[in-house]
Amino acid sequence: WLEYMPVTHGVAGSSPVQTAKDLADVRFFNTKNQMEKVFVSGGTGYIALHCIKQLIEQGYLVKTSLRSLDKVDNLLKCLSRHVDCTGKIEFCELNLLSDNGWNEAIQGCDYVLHVASPVIIGRVDVDELVKPALGGLQRCLKAAVKNKVKRFVMTSSFAAIYGNGKSEFNDDDWTDLSNEELFPYEISKTKAEMFLWEYIENLNDSEKIEVCAINPVLVVGPSLSDSVSISNRIAIKKMLTGSIPFNPKLSVSVVDVKDVAWAHIRAMKEKNAVGKRFLLSEKTVWFSDISNILYNNGFKKVPRYTAPNWLIKFLSIFISSLRMAVERLGEKEVLHTNNARNILKWDPKGVDKAIVGSAEQLRDLKVL
Repeated sequence: WLEYMPVTHGVAGSSPVQTAKDLADVRFFNTKNQMEKVFVSGGTGYIALHCIKQLIEQGYLVKTSLRSLDKVDNLLKCLSRHVDCTGKIEFCELNLLSDNGWNEAIQGCDYVLHVASPVIIGRVDVDELVKPALGGLQRCLKAAVKNKVKRFVMTSSFAAIYGNGKSEFNDDDWTDLSNEELFPYEISKTKAEMFLWEYIENLNDSEKIEVCAINPVLVVGPSLSDSVSISNRIAIKKMLTGSIPFNPKLSVSVVDVKDVAWAHIRAMKEKNAVGKRFLLSEKTVWFSDISNILYNNGFKKVPRYTAPNWLIKFLSIFISSLRMAVERLGEKEVLHTNNARNILKWDPKGVDKAIVGSAEQLRDLKVL
């Protein structure tokens, strides 16, 4: 990962173009001084791209960080399929593990959406996730405080909420870090969000900025890029290929990526969102429900049979990935999203369509 490298800017043309030179290497010429600029970390990410698209559609200027400016052309190509980016976005290179460039990157921005965070599912070394997740949050937050942005919105996760042995959750629940069964991802998201609240709490009043956190469940829906999100690969890809012969009696809470992006922007502006966490979930479904949605939309290889619990328990003796699932067999979690619905007026309705859209994208990209 390279150090921060600002892109030079000039006047953007009025017609849509597809290259980094035309769209990125241009200076903002903004006659409307009231236009606000939002810094979005991790611009190539699944949720971040949807945030960027919606921000541009709503009239904001966007500055986003990438691990390498070599990705600019491809990112602009993908974004330009969905929104006219001309003169509305700029780029910089940042490293979650390096102090270099964060203050300069956020300078001049009114708001920060800190979306960037590593995602590795499964049993990996804890430091592989905690160091970049916590380090990136620390660097971005400290730079936001130094630049006195109006508000800092962190993309946290349901993973920072559910790891406490319960089956009913709300905005105030926290993952118990003393739980030895936690995956590194759960630890990383929990530690990072805890740092957010502790750091702001310990600042002098004159230094404090407004902050809030977004905690989505499993996010589904088509990516705006040509790469498929890990969540879509986990939740949907294996079903579509026929590699799973049956569904376990397990539930999962899901939310459309477009609704997640909407909530970020709403939380950025809503005055009553300050100091709040926002658990985001449209609904909780059984794996068999996802299979039925996909089957009814032409994906015929999905599993049609729900295995009895005793079979999953037996197989878990030989398949380590099933062992944690055994504890949740037959259990349907209950989530209360009161903050999002009451404060943000969040009203998601599109997750079934998002599930189908994810499957169609997987098929169209020929990754099945």
